[in-house]
Amino acid sequence: MPDLGARLYPLLLTSLALLVLVGAAAALVTWWTRQSDNRRVRRWRRVLLTGEVPGEPEPSARRFLRVAFGLLWVVDGALQAAPDVPAGFRTSMADGLAASPGWFTDLVNPAFHLWARHPVVADATTVWIQVGIGLLLLVAPRGPLLQIGLWASVGWGLLVWVAGEFVGGLLTDGAGWLTGAPGAVLIYLLAAGLLLAPWHWWQTPRASRLVRVAVAAWLLLGAALQASPGEGFWTRAGLAGAFDDAAASTQPHAVAAPISALASLAGRHPTSLNAVIVVVVVAVAVALCLSGSTAVVVTGLVVCAATWWLGQDFGVLESSATDPNSALPLGLLLTSALPAWPTGETDTGAARVDRTRDVRAAVRAGVGAVGVAALLAPLTVVGLLLGPPDSAALAADNGGLVMLPERPVPAFRLTDQHGHVLTEKDLLGTFTVVTFLDPVCSDDCPTIANQLAEADRRLGRLAGKVQIVAIDSNPLFTHVADVRAFTTSHGLGDLANWHFLAGPGPVLQDLLASYGVQVQVPTVGMIEHDSGIYFVGPDACTRSYLSDGADEVLTSGYAAAVTREVRRLLATGDA
Repeated sequence: MPDLGARLYPLLLTSLALLVLVGAAAALVTWWTRQSDNRRVRRWRRVLLTGEVPGEPEPSARRFLRVAFGLLWVVDGALQAAPDVPAGFRTSMADGLAASPGWFTDLVNPAFHLWARHPVVADATTVWIQVGIGLLLLVAPRGPLLQIGLWASVGWGLLVWVAGEFVGGLLTDGAGWLTGAPGAVLIYLLAAGLLLAPWHWWQTPRASRLVRVAVAAWLLLGAALQASPGEGFWTRAGLAGAFDDAAASTQPHAVAAPISALASLAGRHPTSLNAVIVVVVVAVAVALCLSGSTAVVVTGLVVCAATWWLGQDFGVLESSATDPNSALPLGLLLTSALPAWPTGETDTGAARVDRTRDVRAAVRAGVGAVGVAALLAPLTVVGLLLGPPDSAALAADNGGLVMLPERPVPAFRLTDQHGHVLTEKDLLGTFTVVTFLDPVCSDDCPTIANQLAEADRRLGRLAGKVQIVAIDSNPLFTHVADVRAFTTSHGLGDLANWHFLAGPGPVLQDLLASYGVQVQVPTVGMIEHDSGIYFVGPDACTRSYLSDGADEVLTSGYAAAVTREVRRLLATGDA
């Protein structure tokens, strides 16, 4: 996966400098205005900035929940700033769309295209939105700033759940308690809903009961998914695979050893182990509904901790992780239901000198201003996000996939290996993979052809929507017999959608030149020519380009890159 840190970090640092200036200005203004002797001004300033009301200290459990999820949002923003996330998230979205139903791809398609065109700007915007939400949750116990943060977390969380988590993985196989379904961000929304609840609920056992019921409902849903035959956890491959994925991450042996042991146990006794997991999760859910005792809540926390370690590998050990998965936030949510929390606290800040309170107010105002400004980040880059694609930022692995401007393919009229005439109009309505091969080559060209054939076979039924067009690049062998011999000798005759085009030398030269393909004919040896693959949409316009990967060692990976790009374009409605 390409490292786009060289593009991402300057953008993040520049925006950080602007946010710091905004925060410093807000802090100075607050410091100066707090020197006013007008009690009414001071009171309304306090309520506006932090929601503080004298005599109404924030209940401890509520403060824990607010601070915990504020920090989680900040951590998620930091994880989003990893250099491999901009390109990696684009690839994961493409894979998710390829496995999703058509109605869902139509829904998510605009978000995918926006990210695919501007991965760096889109990722930086995501970083600051999440950091902004976290700062607003941290800075104010109540009032306008907290309301902005909570409602922003609801709106942004829903967007992330749909477009980023693909409805928490519910539309694909393998969704269960161990994998974090139905999506970690939904727990953030549960926390936001509880923080939006009336203040006095937290001064009674009512909020604790709501937390326990919410966690129990989550546990029951996770257990139902874990027990569903369609998710595959009753099989050796399904259950052991969940632990194998966690054990494969780079981590200390002491951390990975128990996960590997569970993977081995799941491989031998998948049915028994999955039954134990389901029964334990259901039992804890029922216990939380019936009792709020410390023992029951602590048992729930132990199950969450064990799942976060053994099933989800702490969520963040995977290089492309953008959140800690579901077990950690669920455990934090459940922690706020512990009976040990007092329902209120004394206002210890009241005894502090005014100068200290002024400093605290100025800091809160500055942080709050940074949070609000970070949430407004999308408004500052909307022009960039809607502009032309940033092609240089979209280089991918396996040969270098690059998004291209949508331009019509050059006009042509050539003949394939069966003697059928093909023109650019025949490309309309189907997706086309275009490459350039030498029919007498014994080096790179057969490798590229075999890679394309492997990709075509991997597509299965989707191959019926695709044409593979190879253009003869050898000016000395331009007859139909030449391309037919290549097709037969390399076992491509069974591909119904394979077209190796030949034609008059001048016509081929003009067509190759229009694609920018340079050909050199040496005195001795095979000709040399540029290789690569163009992906063409159903409107006969280019979409993307994959540079030459003609290497026997890379055959499997290159075929996978072609397959992935074809599936992406098919799934997103480009073909």
